Amino acid sequence: VTIDLTQELRKLLVPVRYMDPVRTANLHAYVASAEKTGSSSTCPAAYEKQQLAEARRQRTAMTCMRRMEADAEHKQALSQVMDMRQNANQRKALDKMVERLRPAAPLKEPKVVSHDSKALSQGHNRKLNWAPLEYY
Repeated sequence: VTIDLTQELRKLLVPVRYMDPVRTANLHAYVASAEKTGSSSTCPAAYEKQQLAEARRQRTAMTCMRRMEADAEHKQALSQVMDMRQNANQRKALDKMVERLRPAAPLKEPKVVSHDSKALSQGHNRKLNWAPLEYY
């Protein structure tokens, strides 16, 4: 068995990207609030659980001091996310953020896009929200 040392050294020198503590805390809260099913494969938060497992794997690659810092950041972020999830609107926004992280489902058929024939440019037919006249 031959080992290419240059490839092994490159693996060691490549900086490891750690997950954002707020994102990880939001994933943790989302999985905790997801409905429980009998099987892990049918769980609606299966992808999020996979992301949390990847974060735990990344944590094992950290040094002791970096792991302690990450734990402190995660604890602080988790308390902030749990406070934010008390508000229904913020909970919906946080859940939407998690759902946007999921990979897109593969298309089974071509996507048909329709355009407004009256619009002169993109966003031309969008409703504008003007401030009250006192502000101008």
